Amino acid sequence: MKLKKTGFVLMSLVLLLTMMPAMTSAASKLSIVVEVNGNLISFPDAKPFMDKSNRGQVPVRLVSEALGAEVGWDSKSKQVTAEMGEDTIVLTMGQKAYTVNGQTKQLDTVAQQKQNRTFVPLRFVSEALGAKVIWHKDLYSVEILTGLAAVQEEKKDDKVDDTADNATSTLPKYIEDSWGVKRSIEGETQKTTSEGFSHYNSYNSGLIASGHKSNGKDLMFLQSQVRFDKDGVDYSQQVKDLDELLRQKIETETVDKIMKYVKQKTKREDELEAKEFSDKTYGIQVESRYWDNIVVSIWYK
Repeated sequence: MKLKKTGFVLMSLVLLLTMMPAMTSAASKLSIVVEVNGNLISFPDAKPFMDKSNRGQVPVRLVSEALGAEVGWDSKSKQVTAEMGEDTIVLTMGQKAYTVNGQTKQLDTVAQQKQNRTFVPLRFVSEALGAKVIWHKDLYSVEILTGLAAVQEEKKDDKVDDTADNATSTLPKYIEDSWGVKRSIEGETQKTTSEGFSHYNSYNSGLIASGHKSNGKDLMFLQSQVRFDKDGVDYSQQVKDLDELLRQKIETETVDKIMKYVKQKTKREDELEAKEFSDKTYGIQVESRYWDNIVVSIWYK
Protein backbone atom coordinates (compact mmCIF):
# COMPACT_ATOMS: atom_id res chain seq x y z
CA MET A 1 0.00 0.00 0.00
CA LYS A 2 1.14 3.53 -0.71
CA LEU A 3 -0.06 4.89 2.59
CA LYS A 4 2.80 4.87 5.06
CA LYS A 5 1.40 6.83 7.94
CA THR A 6 2.42 6.22 11.53
CA GLY A 7 -1.12 5.41 12.60
CA PHE A 8 -1.52 2.98 9.71
CA VAL A 9 1.13 0.65 11.18
CA LEU A 10 -1.44 -0.84 13.54
CA MET A 11 -3.64 -1.71 10.58
CA SER A 12 -1.04 -4.15 9.30
CA LEU A 13 -0.93 -5.99 12.60
CA VAL A 14 -3.23 -8.99 12.60
CA LEU A 15 -4.60 -11.00 15.47
CA LEU A 16 -7.71 -13.12 15.16
CA LEU A 17 -10.36 -14.90 17.18
CA THR A 18 -9.66 -17.79 19.51
CA MET A 19 -12.55 -20.02 18.57
CA MET A 20 -15.09 -19.20 15.91
CA PRO A 21 -18.59 -20.58 16.44
CA ALA A 22 -19.62 -23.33 14.05
CA MET A 23 -20.53 -21.91 10.63
CA THR A 24 -22.06 -23.19 7.43
CA SER A 25 -19.77 -23.98 4.52
CA ALA A 26 -21.08 -20.95 2.66
CA ALA A 27 -20.35 -18.59 5.53
CA SER A 28 -16.86 -19.95 6.00
CA LYS A 29 -15.97 -18.72 2.51
CA LEU A 30 -16.66 -15.10 3.42
CA SER A 31 -13.83 -12.74 4.32
CA ILE A 32 -13.47 -12.03 8.02
CA VAL A 33 -13.41 -8.35 8.93
CA VAL A 34 -10.74 -7.69 11.54
CA GLU A 35 -10.09 -4.76 13.88
CA VAL A 36 -6.90 -4.46 15.92
CA ASN A 37 -7.11 -1.84 18.65
CA GLY A 38 -9.79 -0.06 16.64
CA ASN A 39 -8.09 -0.26 13.25
CA LEU A 40 -9.51 -2.25 10.35
CA ILE A 41 -7.11 -4.69 8.73
CA SER A 42 -6.52 -5.70 5.10
CA PHE A 43 -4.66 -8.94 4.40
CA PRO A 44 -2.03 -8.47 1.65
CA ASP A 45 -1.76 -12.09 0.46
CA ALA A 46 -2.32 -15.22 2.58
CA LYS A 47 -5.81 -14.97 4.06
CA PRO A 48 -7.08 -16.41 7.34
CA PHE A 49 -9.32 -19.39 6.76
CA MET A 50 -11.66 -21.77 8.53
CA ASP A 51 -10.26 -25.30 8.83
CA LYS A 52 -12.18 -28.58 8.76
CA SER A 53 -12.96 -28.21 12.46
CA ASN A 54 -14.59 -24.79 11.82
CA ARG A 55 -11.73 -23.10 13.66
CA GLY A 56 -9.97 -20.00 12.41
CA GLN A 57 -6.36 -20.21 11.21
CA VAL A 58 -4.11 -17.17 10.75
CA PRO A 59 -0.50 -16.61 9.52
CA VAL A 60 1.68 -17.06 12.59
CA ARG A 61 4.30 -14.43 11.84
CA LEU A 62 1.78 -11.64 11.37
CA VAL A 63 -0.03 -12.63 14.53
CA SER A 64 3.01 -12.99 16.74
CA GLU A 65 4.88 -9.93 15.52
CA ALA A 66 1.73 -7.88 15.96
CA LEU A 67 2.02 -8.60 19.66
CA GLY A 68 5.71 -7.79 19.77
CA ALA A 69 6.84 -11.40 19.91
CA GLU A 70 10.01 -12.78 18.34
CA VAL A 71 9.09 -15.71 16.13
CA GLY A 72 11.27 -18.66 15.14
CA TRP A 73 10.70 -21.67 12.89
CA ASP A 74 12.53 -25.01 13.12
CA SER A 75 11.98 -26.90 9.85
CA LYS A 76 13.36 -30.18 11.27
CA SER A 77 11.09 -30.36 14.30
CA LYS A 78 8.33 -28.38 12.56
CA GLN A 79 8.00 -26.17 15.59
CA VAL A 80 7.06 -22.51 15.89
CA THR A 81 8.58 -20.66 18.83
CA ALA A 82 7.31 -17.27 19.98
CA GLU A 83 9.11 -15.29 22.68
CA MET A 84 7.45 -12.29 24.26
CA GLY A 85 8.90 -10.73 27.38
CA GLU A 86 9.67 -13.56 29.78
CA ASP A 87 7.28 -15.98 28.07
CA THR A 88 8.22 -18.67 25.55
CA ILE A 89 5.52 -20.47 23.56
CA VAL A 90 6.22 -23.57 21.42
CA LEU A 91 3.71 -24.97 18.94
CA THR A 92 4.32 -28.10 16.84
CA MET A 93 2.71 -28.52 13.43
CA GLY A 94 0.00 -31.16 13.39
CA GLN A 95 -0.21 -31.43 17.18
CA LYS A 96 -2.89 -30.06 19.48
CA ALA A 97 -0.52 -29.80 22.43
CA TYR A 98 1.63 -26.68 22.85
CA THR A 99 3.71 -25.32 25.72
CA VAL A 100 3.87 -21.99 27.53
CA ASN A 101 7.05 -21.73 29.63
CA GLY A 102 7.21 -25.51 29.65
CA GLN A 103 3.61 -25.99 30.76
CA THR A 104 1.57 -28.10 28.33
CA LYS A 105 -1.78 -26.86 27.07
CA GLN A 106 -4.22 -28.23 24.52
CA LEU A 107 -5.88 -26.78 21.42
CA ASP A 108 -9.00 -28.19 19.75
CA THR A 109 -7.38 -28.16 16.30
CA VAL A 110 -3.83 -28.12 14.87
CA ALA A 111 -1.46 -25.68 13.17
CA GLN A 112 -1.19 -26.09 9.41
CA GLN A 113 0.89 -25.09 6.40
CA LYS A 114 -0.87 -23.50 3.45
CA GLN A 115 0.21 -21.20 0.62
CA ASN A 116 3.80 -21.69 1.79
CA ARG A 117 2.84 -20.09 5.09
CA THR A 118 2.56 -21.43 8.61
CA PHE A 119 -0.92 -20.93 10.06
CA VAL A 120 -1.82 -21.31 13.73
CA PRO A 121 -5.23 -21.80 15.38
CA LEU A 122 -6.78 -18.55 16.53
CA ARG A 123 -7.31 -19.88 20.04
CA PHE A 124 -3.52 -19.98 20.29
CA VAL A 125 -3.46 -16.20 19.79
CA SER A 126 -5.56 -15.35 22.82
CA GLU A 127 -4.53 -18.10 25.23
CA ALA A 128 -0.81 -18.15 24.50
CA LEU A 129 -0.05 -14.60 23.37
CA GLY A 130 -2.40 -12.75 25.69
CA ALA A 131 -4.67 -10.91 23.25
CA LYS A 132 -8.28 -10.16 24.09
CA VAL A 133 -10.38 -11.27 21.12
CA ILE A 134 -14.10 -10.66 20.53
CA TRP A 135 -16.13 -12.35 17.80
CA HIS A 136 -19.10 -10.34 16.44
CA LYS A 137 -21.22 -13.01 14.80
CA ASP A 138 -23.79 -10.65 13.29
CA LEU A 139 -21.07 -8.59 11.57
CA TYR A 140 -18.83 -11.57 10.74
CA SER A 141 -16.00 -9.59 12.27
CA VAL A 142 -13.32 -9.90 14.91
CA GLU A 143 -12.26 -7.21 17.37
CA ILE A 144 -8.88 -7.52 19.09
CA LEU A 145 -7.57 -5.45 21.99
CA THR A 146 -3.96 -5.60 23.16
CA GLY A 147 -1.95 -3.87 25.86
CA LEU A 148 -3.48 -0.60 27.03
CA ALA A 149 -5.87 -0.42 24.08
CA ALA A 150 -8.68 -2.02 26.07
CA VAL A 151 -8.32 0.54 28.87
CA GLN A 152 -8.11 3.45 26.43
CA GLU A 153 -11.21 2.24 24.59
CA GLU A 154 -13.17 2.14 27.81
CA LYS A 155 -12.14 5.72 28.67
CA LYS A 156 -13.01 6.97 25.20
CA ASP A 157 -16.48 5.44 25.22
CA ASP A 158 -17.21 6.63 28.75
CA LYS A 159 -16.82 10.29 27.77
CA VAL A 160 -20.17 12.08 27.51
CA ASP A 161 -21.15 13.45 24.10
CA ASP A 162 -22.83 16.81 24.73
CA THR A 163 -24.40 17.23 21.28
CA ALA A 164 -28.06 18.22 21.08
CA ASP A 165 -29.00 14.96 19.38
CA ASN A 166 -27.57 12.94 22.24
CA ALA A 167 -29.20 15.18 24.83
CA THR A 168 -32.68 14.44 23.48
CA SER A 169 -32.21 10.85 22.28
CA THR A 170 -33.68 7.94 24.20
CA LEU A 171 -31.25 5.49 22.60
CA PRO A 172 -28.36 4.12 24.67
CA LYS A 173 -24.85 5.43 23.97
CA TYR A 174 -23.60 2.00 23.03
CA ILE A 175 -24.20 -1.74 23.22
CA GLU A 176 -21.89 -3.63 25.53
CA ASP A 177 -21.30 -7.29 24.78
CA SER A 178 -20.43 -10.03 27.26
CA TRP A 179 -16.74 -9.10 27.00
CA GLY A 180 -17.45 -5.52 28.04
CA VAL A 181 -16.68 -4.14 24.57
CA LYS A 182 -18.83 -1.16 23.56
CA ARG A 183 -20.09 -0.68 20.00
CA SER A 184 -22.28 1.90 18.27
CA ILE A 185 -24.92 0.26 16.05
CA GLU A 186 -27.37 2.11 13.78
CA GLY A 187 -30.93 1.99 15.08
CA GLU A 188 -29.87 0.55 18.42
CA THR A 189 -27.49 3.15 19.88
CA GLN A 190 -26.36 6.74 19.49
CA LYS A 191 -23.50 7.58 17.15
CA THR A 192 -19.94 7.79 18.34
CA THR A 193 -17.50 10.58 17.42
CA SER A 194 -13.95 10.30 16.04
CA GLU A 195 -12.09 13.61 15.68
CA GLY A 196 -15.32 15.44 14.86
CA PHE A 197 -16.70 12.77 12.50
CA SER A 198 -19.99 11.40 13.84
CA HIS A 199 -20.59 7.79 12.84
CA TYR A 200 -21.77 4.32 13.83
CA ASN A 201 -19.35 1.44 14.16
CA SER A 202 -21.91 -0.67 12.28
CA TYR A 203 -24.51 0.61 9.81
CA ASN A 204 -27.68 -1.19 8.75
CA SER A 205 -26.42 -1.05 5.17
CA GLY A 206 -23.35 -3.08 6.10
CA LEU A 207 -20.87 -0.18 6.16
CA ILE A 208 -18.51 -0.36 9.11
CA ALA A 209 -16.39 2.44 10.56
CA SER A 210 -13.78 2.46 13.27
CA GLY A 211 -11.98 5.42 14.79
CA HIS A 212 -9.71 6.53 17.60
CA LYS A 213 -8.20 9.74 18.89
CA SER A 214 -5.20 11.21 17.08
CA ASN A 215 -2.56 13.40 18.70
CA GLY A 216 -0.78 14.73 15.65
CA LYS A 217 -0.17 14.80 11.92
CA ASP A 218 0.17 11.71 9.74
CA LEU A 219 -1.88 9.65 12.21
CA MET A 220 -4.80 7.66 10.83
CA PHE A 221 -7.83 8.20 13.06
CA LEU A 222 -10.81 6.89 11.08
CA GLN A 223 -11.29 4.02 8.66
CA SER A 224 -14.43 2.68 7.00
CA GLN A 225 -15.21 -0.27 4.74
CA VAL A 226 -17.80 -0.70 2.01
CA ARG A 227 -18.43 -4.41 2.35
CA PHE A 228 -18.89 -7.16 -0.20
CA ASP A 229 -18.09 -10.04 2.18
CA LYS A 230 -21.41 -10.53 3.96
CA ASP A 231 -24.85 -11.60 2.78
CA GLY A 232 -27.55 -8.94 3.00
CA VAL A 233 -25.35 -5.84 2.64
CA ASP A 234 -26.77 -2.96 0.59
CA TYR A 235 -24.04 -1.63 -1.68
CA SER A 236 -25.92 1.50 -2.78
CA GLN A 237 -26.83 2.46 0.78
CA GLN A 238 -23.28 1.81 1.98
CA VAL A 239 -22.02 4.28 -0.62
CA LYS A 240 -24.60 6.84 0.56
CA ASP A 241 -23.63 6.31 4.20
CA LEU A 242 -19.94 6.71 3.35
CA ASP A 243 -20.67 9.87 1.36
CA GLU A 244 -22.57 11.36 4.31
CA LEU A 245 -19.76 10.45 6.71
CA LEU A 246 -17.04 12.07 4.59
CA ARG A 247 -18.97 15.28 3.90
CA GLN A 248 -19.18 16.12 7.60
CA LYS A 249 -15.62 17.47 7.65
CA ILE A 250 -13.90 16.96 4.27
CA GLU A 251 -14.20 19.62 1.56
CA THR A 252 -16.97 19.00 -0.97
CA GLU A 253 -14.73 18.95 -4.04
CA THR A 254 -12.47 16.35 -2.45
CA VAL A 255 -15.40 14.14 -1.41
CA ASP A 256 -16.77 14.31 -4.95
CA LYS A 257 -13.47 12.92 -6.27
CA ILE A 258 -13.32 10.23 -3.58
CA MET A 259 -16.85 9.01 -4.21
CA LYS A 260 -16.34 8.98 -7.97
CA TYR A 261 -13.38 6.65 -7.44
CA VAL A 262 -15.22 4.50 -4.86
CA LYS A 263 -18.14 3.97 -7.27
CA GLN A 264 -15.80 2.40 -9.83
CA LYS A 265 -16.04 -0.81 -7.79
CA THR A 266 -19.53 -2.32 -7.76
CA LYS A 267 -18.74 -6.02 -7.31
CA ARG A 268 -16.18 -8.08 -5.38
CA GLU A 269 -13.98 -8.99 -8.33
CA ASP A 270 -13.35 -5.32 -9.19
CA GLU A 271 -10.11 -3.75 -7.97
CA LEU A 272 -9.17 -0.22 -6.90
CA GLU A 273 -5.49 0.62 -6.75
CA ALA A 274 -4.47 2.53 -3.62
CA LYS A 275 -5.12 6.20 -4.37
CA GLU A 276 -4.65 9.23 -2.10
CA PHE A 277 -6.83 12.34 -1.96
CA SER A 278 -6.53 15.44 0.23
CA ASP A 279 -8.01 18.78 1.18
CA LYS A 280 -6.51 21.48 3.40
CA THR A 281 -6.85 19.38 6.56
CA TYR A 282 -7.12 15.67 5.75
CA GLY A 283 -5.41 12.97 3.77
CA ILE A 284 -7.62 10.14 2.51
CA GLN A 285 -6.71 6.83 0.90
CA VAL A 286 -9.07 4.55 -1.01
CA GLU A 287 -8.11 0.98 -1.90
CA SER A 288 -9.71 -2.36 -2.68
CA ARG A 289 -8.01 -5.55 -3.77
CA TYR A 290 -9.61 -8.32 -5.78
CA TRP A 291 -12.45 -10.01 -3.85
CA ASP A 292 -12.02 -7.58 -0.95
CA ASN A 293 -13.85 -4.64 0.61
CA ILE A 294 -13.33 -0.97 -0.26
CA VAL A 295 -11.19 0.54 2.50
CA VAL A 296 -11.24 4.31 3.10
CA SER A 297 -8.66 5.66 5.61
CA ILE A 298 -8.48 9.23 6.93
CA TRP A 299 -5.60 11.01 8.70
CA TYR A 300 -4.49 14.55 9.52
CA LYS A 301 -2.07 16.10 7.02
